[in-house]
Amino acid sequence: MKSQKKIKKRSKTQKIILLFLKSIMWFLIAFFSCILLYFIAHFILSRITVAAEKTTNPTIEIHLMNSGVHTDFVLPVKNEWVDWREFFPRENTKAKDTSLNLIAIGWGDKDFYLNTPEWADLTAKTAINAGFGLGTSAIHATYHASILTDRPTVKLLLTKNQYLRLIKYIKNYLKFNKTKQTIILYPKSDKILKENDAFYDANESYSMFLSCNTWINNGLKVSGQKACQWTSLPKGIFYQYGK
Repeated sequence: MKSQKKIKKRSKTQKIILLFLKSIMWFLIAFFSCILLYFIAHFILSRITVAAEKTTNPTIEIHLMNSGVHTDFVLPVKNEWVDWREFFPRENTKAKDTSLNLIAIGWGDKDFYLNTPEWADLTAKTAINAGFGLGTSAIHATYHASILTDRPTVKLLLTKNQYLRLIKYIKNYLKFNKTKQTIILYPKSDKILKENDAFYDANESYSMFLSCNTWINNGLKVSGQKACQWTSLPKGIFYQYGK
């Protein structure tokens, strides 16, 4: 009798283990299927073109700048419609260089921006929070003397109306304090900040569906420029411009 009980107990344990292993197997199949579908959707949607508006005599020059996995808008620091120094004061940078006449503006996950000097420093927590929209966001503003030549860039010409829409789009993502000033953020590591950049608190949450590149792509749509239907990677944007 004892032997039969042991056999039944062992059989029940084996069934539980088998059920557990099957559950893991189906979870992994579902997980990797979702990843595959995500990249298939990205490939298709990033190649569907949202046409640029038809305009006459656009004169405001801006650029798109690809930094590998991230894209920025590169804008004139000041013109008659906006002075970006009001939102991103030069005094917040290490160099405080007043001679730089361009500013690169990008949006992304706050935790990644502030706590990840190198890819090797990326933690599982940061990656999961960013991927699933569980964190908060920031805007990264960097002053430049000229367009960088060591990475892909695209020159765009906008009309006054298109540029005003882009200004509004960027400002809507900025958070402001009670005195209507932007809120500067300080990284934990000295390795993160360069000479001419700073981070500012922003609205919305970064996710695999609203990435830094999706943010740029949406800004292109808002300002009437050629864009993808949707993209989460720089390749989608630059594919539309032949780069």
